[in-house]
Amino acid sequence: MIGPLPPHVQSGEVMKRRSHVWSFVELVVLGGTFTLAANSYAQPAQTPLSEPLTLSTALRVSLESHPDIDLAQTQLRAAQIRLNQLESTYGFDAFVELQPRVASRASNPGVDFQNDSRYGVVLDKRISDFGRTKNRISAAQSEIEARAAGLIAQQDQHLIQVMRRFFSVILADQAYQMYNERLAIDFFRYSRAQERRDRFEQFSDLEIAEKEALYRKSYAARHRADLERRQRRHELALSLGRPGELSGQLQRPDLSEYLERAVPDYAELVDDILAKSPVVLARRRELDAAEAKIEVARKINSPVLSFEFEAREYYDASFASRDRYRANLKFIAPIFNGTDRRDTEIALAENAVFQKRAELLAAEFAVREEVLGLLTDLQVGRAEIAAAKAQQTYQSYYQDRARAMYEMEMSADLGDAQAAAVEAMLDMSRAEFQQTLRWARLDALRAERVVLLREN
Repeated sequence: MIGPLPPHVQSGEVMKRRSHVWSFVELVVLGGTFTLAANSYAQPAQTPLSEPLTLSTALRVSLESHPDIDLAQTQLRAAQIRLNQLESTYGFDAFVELQPRVASRASNPGVDFQNDSRYGVVLDKRISDFGRTKNRISAAQSEIEARAAGLIAQQDQHLIQVMRRFFSVILADQAYQMYNERLAIDFFRYSRAQERRDRFEQFSDLEIAEKEALYRKSYAARHRADLERRQRRHELALSLGRPGELSGQLQRPDLSEYLERAVPDYAELVDDILAKSPVVLARRRELDAAEAKIEVARKINSPVLSFEFEAREYYDASFASRDRYRANLKFIAPIFNGTDRRDTEIALAENAVFQKRAELLAAEFAVREEVLGLLTDLQVGRAEIAAAKAQQTYQSYYQDRARAMYEMEMSADLGDAQAAAVEAMLDMSRAEFQQTLRWARLDALRAERVVLLREN
């Protein structure tokens, strides 16, 4: 599981944004009967996926262990470690000093080397470097918030990928069903034509060859669809961090919380998204860190004030210059340390600020463009869902009519009606899933809670 964020990020925009992911995880309850697919990569400590697999379970499992999430988390931890390293600059340093030594003193010219050993304890503490470390700590804190926002953005993108691959498995199953219906129809027509040719010479060899070609083509399409079902399950297993653990059945989620929403206005939405987007927030915090580093560069030659306490013991303590205890207040101010070096560091820091400002502006432009595209697609998606629903209704009526006529032996196109009905269901599912993914992407941009999808 992803560990808690550092204390410097426990308030403000990042924590408000972060809370939605973990409140989502805490609400998910894993239930049902568990089965484990054959998987040479599965870790023994992992709990098998539920069967049938629900979307809520898939989303929770995907956050537990995945390389993309782990990588973003390690970047956050690295930023925290750097901050701890800077804060330790003002801590106490204590060390033991042992000096086994011999000396030939100038005051005793006739005396050979004598034992002059000593040992002691030294305590050292930096009091101030006049703002340099403070600015470095400020930069490190901004970097932590940037990495935290980046972690949240990575989590959101990963959840959307899991939703997309979960939906692709359902679509692959429906596509296989559609191709299977078509194969059954083409095989029936081919075999029936063969039989009538052999018994009644009703069909020519050309017509039989045509029907066989249609049948073989349908068989190849169904075979491709069957392999795609497995491929899509492998992709879903990778997104869940469970390579090779394929789910046999997936439970279709209730998408009403997404599909019943009203599409907002672009002008009212975009400013709010720019203020909340984790991607934009990460760029802002990176800019803050870069600006703080300019002050660090300006104070590269700052003096250092420190306190040092020494306690020593001597083998020969007869000399008055040998202090048993000593307290020092040290002030070190560079007189000449190379102004060119300072100017170069400042120039590099200022150039980094220009770069981060450009990246922030580019991120804002990208968000504006994505929001505009999503709102346009959401409007079109509503029309596509309405069209798919109308087509599904029509195919349902047509299938009922074909079934009634088939039972009265007035028509033999029931198979065509069934295949068309399955295709209409596939188009409806595709339109609803695409619309759901658009809303999920928009929610991620405006830093809103991931919707806990209700399972049917």
